[in-house]
Amino acid sequence: MHSLKRKFVCGGACLALIALSACATQVAAPPSTNSPMAKGKKPAHPLLSRIIPFTSHPETKAVAPPAPISPSSPPTVPLPVAEKPSSPVLFSSIPDDPSIQLYIDYFQYADHRRFKEWLERSHEYLPYIHQTLREMGLPEDLAYVSLIESGFSARAYSRTGAAGLWQFMRGTGVKYGLKVNWWIDQRRDPILATRSAAQYLKDLHDEFDSWELALAAYNAGEGRVANAVSRAGTKNYWKLRQTREFSSETRNYIPKLIAALTIAKNPAKYGFTDLSYHPAVIVRQKEIHRSVDIRRLARAMNMSVSEFLVYNPQFIRWATPPRLASVTVNVPVELEKGFSKRLASLPSTAINPDVPVYRVESGDSLWSIAHRFHVPLRKLIAANRLSSRHLSLRQKLLIPVTGNSRPVHLASRRSSHHRFSGWIDHRIRRGDSLYLLAHHYRTSVREILAKNHLRSSRILRVGDHIMIPSR
Repeated sequence: MHSLKRKFVCGGACLALIALSACATQVAAPPSTNSPMAKGKKPAHPLLSRIIPFTSHPETKAVAPPAPISPSSPPTVPLPVAEKPSSPVLFSSIPDDPSIQLYIDYFQYADHRRFKEWLERSHEYLPYIHQTLREMGLPEDLAYVSLIESGFSARAYSRTGAAGLWQFMRGTGVKYGLKVNWWIDQRRDPILATRSAAQYLKDLHDEFDSWELALAAYNAGEGRVANAVSRAGTKNYWKLRQTREFSSETRNYIPKLIAALTIAKNPAKYGFTDLSYHPAVIVRQKEIHRSVDIRRLARAMNMSVSEFLVYNPQFIRWATPPRLASVTVNVPVELEKGFSKRLASLPSTAINPDVPVYRVESGDSLWSIAHRFHVPLRKLIAANRLSSRHLSLRQKLLIPVTGNSRPVHLASRRSSHHRFSGWIDHRIRRGDSLYLLAHHYRTSVREILAKNHLRSSRILRVGDHIMIPSR
């Protein structure tokens, strides 16, 4: 009977959300590409880390600030205790809007499994997020913006280009001090991105003097909200929801947030009784003033590369950026001892300043690029963290420097082939075939196929480059 009731409610919630999507006040639509934040993220896998346990939230009402935690062992002699300052209230009043209950039903039933994952992951960074918001005098309930933006996943990345816990778009992230380039994406750094998001939210509140409008601007952009207020002649978000000034996504952003934090603060009431919260991640930030290989950094922390990237998802290449004056690295507190000394002993990476990046041309393959620049294929793959041998036109590849590397001109190739030590880089011309090439260069078709990772069924295309062993 309970299962039948749950299915009935789940189906009803989904149908209600679909039916209301056409109305002026209901369910969210796909994100606008002009929004400073974007949706459509998938939650990342739980952190693999050495972490310090953290207790779960006290159960409180949906919009009330969390109650201060009383000490477990009070002193025998009463002493004056400095009370933790109370957090400002996020929403002073919440109307009886049906869309809030619709989202509660949706999270509780239709999206139960995914919302459960979000809740379990929430405790990884909630302590730090709450601390940051407190220090800036902001409502701690703003932490749950990350819940509906990314499911508390630092690795979340949307199809519209938003990234990290707070789903910053590139322009907004750079505006608030985050470095985003070919080497690093600090929107994915949970510590730095949280500080930037808190400052951004504070600036939005200072501009609109309303948390509802500030959050709407976080979703849709300041310009859109300012124009909506000007045209509608009201600064009341709930009245603006009744107009056509907001997209359906922005109209439902606040109800969705209220529903999410309502459940997050009292999950058992809404059927989330089997939660296994992830322990809190507690790190210290260390500055690096030179480019260092990620593998060496990981070893300096006594962890694998995959573990290192769990704490430092902002690094997206094989080394820390070579052209930044400094960059921060997140080090778990339990591994902090001796790290600075080990870091000082690490050698800097040897990145070729003349040929740092190669842009893939038509006909290129990893084999041809590796041999053209006299770089072992495995090092080329590792330097660019390639999981596939497929290359895209105009894709950028870092060319690592090795003992055998020699300067190579990056201009487009014009001759039909280039000769390297033991290899010929041949450009396919009209009439070429593997048999004719093998005969001409006194090798075998099988050897050409093996060296270029080609299948016999591959059709050679004019302009392609293949590597042929020379005799």
